[in-house]
Amino acid sequence: MPVAEPVAPARELKMKPAAVRAGLAPTSATDAALNSPDWLKRATICALAGLLLLIAFKIATGKYYTPRSNVGFYLGVTGSLMMVAMLTYPLRKRLRFMQGWGALKHWFRWHMVMGIVGPTLVLFHSTFHLRSLNATVALTSMLIVVASGIIGRFVYTRIHHGLYGIRATLERVQQEFAGQSDEMKSRFHMAPHVEHWLKAYAQTAGLVEPSLVTMWWHFLSLRWKRLVCSFRCTRELRRVLRKERHPEFPGGASEAICLARRYLREAERIAEFTAYERIFALWHVLHIPLIFLLAASAIFHVIAVYMY
Repeated sequence: MPVAEPVAPARELKMKPAAVRAGLAPTSATDAALNSPDWLKRATICALAGLLLLIAFKIATGKYYTPRSNVGFYLGVTGSLMMVAMLTYPLRKRLRFMQGWGALKHWFRWHMVMGIVGPTLVLFHSTFHLRSLNATVALTSMLIVVASGIIGRFVYTRIHHGLYGIRATLERVQQEFAGQSDEMKSRFHMAPHVEHWLKAYAQTAGLVEPSLVTMWWHFLSLRWKRLVCSFRCTRELRRVLRKERHPEFPGGASEAICLARRYLREAERIAEFTAYERIFALWHVLHIPLIFLLAASAIFHVIAVYMY
């Protein structure tokens, strides 16, 4: 990262992480420029997806080839081989003699790419038409597995530091939150109502629901509860700190409000992490049988095509 000045002031270096932790938007042109590659990547992905949808529409409405023609046949074979190659990732995780075959994150990246490109080629192989019962079963099984993989990827990113990063542990997140909890106790003594509301929200967020239904309801309602609690804390802090200054918050009400909001977000993050861990464990149990279902339906489809 280029540095504008040879020596940055110490105060500026200390204040910048606090602003980032508080969720403030970047104000400098340099920070905005650093975020531009993300927007460029998203725009490129959207453009490619739009182009792919246009090609798919042309193939579905036109008669350029059939699943039994050379083009359709090789599309199906290539897509099927890619989906078979997806199995190398779980094998790499479980077989002892494959433990030294490269970093696991690269195998996972291969698994994700093959899981997207392979089914896409199979869809183009079918020309987006269902012509027989066995083809319908095979295609439906494939789409179920793909949907399961997309859900698993989404949940995976919620409990990892980045898609290919190191998995975060609940203990580490709780340690970060415990430090902020101690900070709340020491700095919000002049606003007892705010301190009580923050503790009550943290206790509510930390509840572990026994069933999945109640867990989802608890999970979805937390954000609304956080917004209500944030509004009450903001109003109370502005009332208290408008009358007199306190050494705990030299920046006034704005600094106290940012700290309270960060506390609420961290409490919600703890609850989300716990919920996503349970969902990911359940998904992992269901995803493996779906893969075997896909393999069986694909084999049956190939046999039926050559027999009839």
